[in-house]
Amino acid sequence: MTRLLGSLAEQDCPGVEVLVNEDARSRESLDATALAFRKRGLDVRVLRDNPSRAAGRRRGVAQASGAVVLHLDSDMTASPGLLAECRDLIESQQYDALVIPEVSEGEGFWARCKVLEKRCYDGDGEVEALRCLRRGLYERVGGHDEMLVWSEDKDLDLRVRATGARVGRTNRVLLHDEGRTTLRGTMRKKARYAATARHYAATHPREFAGQSSPRRLVVLAVRGWRLSRDPWLVGGMLLLKSCEFAAVAIALLASSRASGR
Repeated sequence: MTRLLGSLAEQDCPGVEVLVNEDARSRESLDATALAFRKRGLDVRVLRDNPSRAAGRRRGVAQASGAVVLHLDSDMTASPGLLAECRDLIESQQYDALVIPEVSEGEGFWARCKVLEKRCYDGDGEVEALRCLRRGLYERVGGHDEMLVWSEDKDLDLRVRATGARVGRTNRVLLHDEGRTTLRGTMRKKARYAATARHYAATHPREFAGQSSPRRLVVLAVRGWRLSRDPWLVGGMLLLKSCEFAAVAIALLASSRASGR
């Protein structure tokens, strides 16, 4: 969180309001951190109303006062000039919402595989989702769906685009720290996300079919090889993604059997 707030404090974009919606179950308080950044001139407040990612984002917007909202994760940092570019694209160039490219970084082999995977998604409309949009538009589409963990950001993206909104793309990026990724850890995370996959699939059946299709592995293989001629890295990325698919499938199957009892 300190890295994220530090990157926001260094932005040349006056009038920015930052709301940190802390997990109510967290034993650590961010109040001291927020106070330190307020002394540096960053308008930052801490909320404790974050039962889930989608719910936390909705409730954060409800407490905000700005006309434009931007949702960030605690393991991200904003590149210099990003907020000013977002403001210019929405206020001066009249975009309604913006996709912000992500550049991942991390430690270890599996993190390198995940970084390559994220590079393969650059410009892929089936995967990328908007992060910045006009507040009125966010409220008009109902904000994030609190029933979702699986692709809650893509769900918002699809509903916003369905309104005919003008969606742009920034040149500046977000840096996403993947940390030390493990095969077991990423499989567990995907299995947790699978709990709400059926809700997403029922809402966006065509998009879900595309995102969960084995065809994605072929696309990743081709794009990954173009970006990196390292066979071990490309193979590791495909193994990682295959294990994620398997974790989701097993979780869905277990859920179906449990609900059928």
